[in-house]
Amino acid sequence: MEKVRSLAREFKVHLPWHQARILFLSQFILSLLRGRSPNLYRVAEEFQSKAETESCYRRIKRFFAGYTYCYEQLGKLILHWLELDRYTLCMDRTNWQYGSQHINYLVVSVAWQGASIPVAWICLTKNGGNSNAKERIAIMEKVLRLIPAEKIYSLLADREFIGHEWFEWLDKQGILCRLRIRDNIPVSGRDGRDIPASHLFRHIKLNQTVTWHSKRKVSGVALYIAARRSTKGLLIVVATRNPESMITDYYRRWAIETLFGCLKSRGFDLESTHMSDPERMDKLMGILALAFAWCLIVGHWRYGEAEMLPLNKHGRPAKSLFRLGLDLLRRVLKNTCSNNDQISFLGY
Repeated sequence: MEKVRSLAREFKVHLPWHQARILFLSQFILSLLRGRSPNLYRVAEEFQSKAETESCYRRIKRFFAGYTYCYEQLGKLILHWLELDRYTLCMDRTNWQYGSQHINYLVVSVAWQGASIPVAWICLTKNGGNSNAKERIAIMEKVLRLIPAEKIYSLLADREFIGHEWFEWLDKQGILCRLRIRDNIPVSGRDGRDIPASHLFRHIKLNQTVTWHSKRKVSGVALYIAARRSTKGLLIVVATRNPESMITDYYRRWAIETLFGCLKSRGFDLESTHMSDPERMDKLMGILALAFAWCLIVGHWRYGEAEMLPLNKHGRPAKSLFRLGLDLLRRVLKNTCSNNDQISFLGY
């Protein structure tokens, strides 16, 4: 229980919750790390308690069924842990299916150390379909309550996140963004007529980057546009401002794909949760965001910068900082580590 109390003391400083809820949150996260699964029964099996597993399981279900907390508080705690001056944000969706039920998440995360940490999320009530402008605006309004627009270095998103209403809202809010668009999206040409975006860059060569420093209208909104041709095809990116590093910045979007991989098969096995109610799933995502952030921070504290990790022959590290941090914490929790590792329990 000492480890539970150690984590609870950190949470108590930042979360205005009742002490019993703080202890429950700490117990749940530690059990999640030990079992590497958010399946509620498997979490209950890992609870460090004198109570029977069934009793712990009922307690967990009561928390998800009846307790409501402010997700903004968790976002503030994560940002406090990171202590960044400016933030690169990634927006994307992930979905999976449990029986006939589709689980569909829209997530905004902070890119850091080769991965990204969720700070806002919405479990969409649609069967795997794309998000719309209203849903994107709603989640970004949550983000702006945590991070002022002037502290957002850039917002990165893939081809799903386009459209006049969305582009116009980002521009009005002063949010600097780098958003990929499809090759066939109409863009205003030199004569003012619309042409497919790919026609602007039909002459660029392999591994060449071209940036237009005068704005073009895309979906009726004036934006900068740039492209790079690689062996994978033509990448076209639009931006509200600061066009110089558009393509380089956009490549950091992959950090959110790393996040989703770690939440699923490479880390917490999110798809094994067996929950499908949107409100309960939002509560679970908040707890997973804290656990993920903690693992990544511990990995960084122990092993240094992500870009300095030794690479395998395929050009990638054998393990990410998240996985290194997760493995270290699990060794501590399972009492199979050296005495020196015990010091790294909180990692900050």
